[in-house]
Order: sequence, then C-alpha cells, then structure tokens
Amino acid sequence: MPPLNDLQPAQIGLAMAFLQEGVIALAWVITGWLLKDVRRPAWHWASFSLLSGGSFLNYVVSAHAQMETVRLLGNTLFVGALLLQTRGLLLFTGQGADDRRAIGILVLLLATLWLWPTHADAPWRVASTSAISALCCLWTSWIVWRHMRQEIQRRRWMALFTLPSILGALVLVHRAVMALLSPQQLIQTSIEGTSISLTSAMLWVLLSLSLQLTLFGLVIFKLGNQLRKAARHDRLTGLLNRHAMEDALTQERHRARRVGTPFSALMIDIDHFKQINDRLGHAAGDHTLRAVAQHLRKQLRTTDVVARWGGEEFLVLLPGTSRAEACHLADKLCDSLRLLPIPWGGQHLACTVSIGIAQWRPTGDTVDALLARADQALYRAKHDGRNQVCVEPTMVQTGHLAA
Repeated sequence: MPPLNDLQPAQIGLAMAFLQEGVIALAWVITGWLLKDVRRPAWHWASFSLLSGGSFLNYVVSAHAQMETVRLLGNTLFVGALLLQTRGLLLFTGQGADDRRAIGILVLLLATLWLWPTHADAPWRVASTSAISALCCLWTSWIVWRHMRQEIQRRRWMALFTLPSILGALVLVHRAVMALLSPQQLIQTSIEGTSISLTSAMLWVLLSLSLQLTLFGLVIFKLGNQLRKAARHDRLTGLLNRHAMEDALTQERHRARRVGTPFSALMIDIDHFKQINDRLGHAAGDHTLRAVAQHLRKQLRTTDVVARWGGEEFLVLLPGTSRAEACHLADKLCDSLRLLPIPWGGQHLACTVSIGIAQWRPTGDTVDALLARADQALYRAKHDGRNQVCVEPTMVQTGHLAA
C-alpha cells in the first residue's frame, strides 16, 4: 500500500471504499450467524463485499506501482464479486444456483484478460470486462425482478429494488463504449495510472453501496413477510389463524352486502380427537391435524378460505356459495376425510369429521351470529352420532346430511 500523501483523490476514495466494504462484509457475517434462513446467501454477500473491496484496493496498488498484472487481478476480483452476489441472490430467492452460467462468464473473462493483457490492449480489455460486468448486473436485476414479482407484485417496489443493478449496468456499458470511442486516451491514462477520475471513483462507491443496500433491503423485506405470515397463520398447520379468518369474514361480509351474493361457512371438528392424543400421544394428534389441514387445502376451491379455528376445529369460508352448494361440498369433504389414509407408526389412523353449515343472511345478520349458527349445527352433528353434516336452521338429509 503506497503512502497516503502519494495517493490521488480517486485512489483515496477507493481506499475508503475498501474499508467500507470490509465493514459491510462483517455485517453480513453477523447477519448469517444470527439468521439461519439467510445464512448461505449472507456469507456469499460477505464474500461479494470482500472481493469488491479487494478490487478497489487492487486498483490503488496497481495505479501506484504501475503493475498491469495486478490490474488484471482487480478485474477478476470485480467480476467474481458480482458472480458471488448473483449466486447469493439465487440461493436467497430459492431459484437454484446457476453455476454453469457463472463458470462460463469466468471463462469468458479469463479469455479476455489473456487476449488483451498489455497497456496497448487496454481499450479492448476495458470494453470487454465492462460488458461482462454489465451482463452480471443485468442478470442480478432479472433475479430480483422475478423474485419481487412473485412476492409482492407491486411495480414501484420491483423498480426500486432492481434500479441499482440496472444503473450499474448502464454505467458499465457507458464505460465500454467510451473505451472504444477514445482508445488513445484510455491507453495513455492506463500507462499513467489515472484511468479512473475522482468522479468515477465516487460513482463506483455509491453504486457498490446501493447494491449492498438492495441486498439488506431484500433481507428486511423477507423478515417482514415472515413476521406478517406468522401473525396471520397457524404455526402447526400453516393455515390462517383465527384472527386472519375474522378479517376474511369481515371483508366477505362487506363484499356480500355490496354485490348481493351469498356466502356460507363450514365449522369442521375432528371426531374423537382426544382419543388420538390419549392413545398415541400429542405427536400423533399434531400429525393428524396437519394431514387434515393439507387435505382441506387440496379439496377446497382456490376462492375458498380455510383456517384453524382452535384445537381440532377448522373453519371454512365459501365466498359466493349458497347453503345448497355448501351442503354438496361439505358432504364431499366428509366422505373424502373418512377415506383419508393417515400413516403413523406403521398403521393408518382413522379420521372422521363432523361439519356444521350456516349461510349469511342478507338482512340483519352479523359474523358472530353466522358463526354461532354454524357452531350450533356442528354441535347437532356431533350429538347425532358424528361423521355427518348438519345445516342451520333445519336438518336436510342428503348422503351424510343428518335428519
């Protein structure tokens, strides 16, 4: 490392960027240690920070010592850093690491550095490495865009998270074009070690920082989603919890009043669930709850909403569904659950359910009253022998429907 007094302003800026990247790398290591879910991506991004900082420091050393070999190493470090960032993003978003593409980019980079290693080759080398780096940035943008489209589907957030890497790609393309348009000037600055101005150095620092902020933003966004999901979902079954279902019922009530279409509710209770817990243990009971929840998700329509209401009870909201349609669907659920094989400890657990049905009344009805009627119908189904469906306010017999 040359003495501080001998450094140009651009080199001082890049030296400070090296220190900045070191601090960020430490932050990523701590993040990976604290958050198991993002450990592998975080450690990739720690390596990204270290290699980025190394490329900045490498330029400072190569510019002062006039060592072209060291400068070539800096190009390799920079592209390697971008590839590590991209691989971390692929792991973070669950899209699977694309190592073949990354290896292909590295081979292309090494071929470029081998073909144009000298000062006289600087224009072609800079143009090629800049273009390769721009491709890496565009690859990163595509990964982030696809992830945000699946997770949030709000274009302003998608644009915000992809903007830094797109700007990085534009800067790199501009650098590649300028290298080809002004080759003699680039050769001269390469010989003098002044190929990056203070403005360019600060631009690289800001872009690197914005990329890091994007990564931290993605992690924070994921944690926020996990917290919101935990607040609205039952941990054991993955279904909506009681609070989330109450919100869904309120929204459906408003929609039904506005549009004038009916909706119904199914109150479902697993028969003799206490015996499963007492005879086989709570682990078997939990396994049964998960199996029933998974079966309900598969059998219900995409518009239906299912929640674990409490204990062994489930509540199903059927938007735009009349009492007769709800009866037909409940009867199918009762049949399919009775035949559902639930393997446990070398045997199959038998599982039947009782179901109570209530339909929203357009005049003077409330959510609490609707649920009370469904609960009363459920009580009647269990009282009359279980493994059947009862409807409010009178019993209608169709298949498993109790008289």
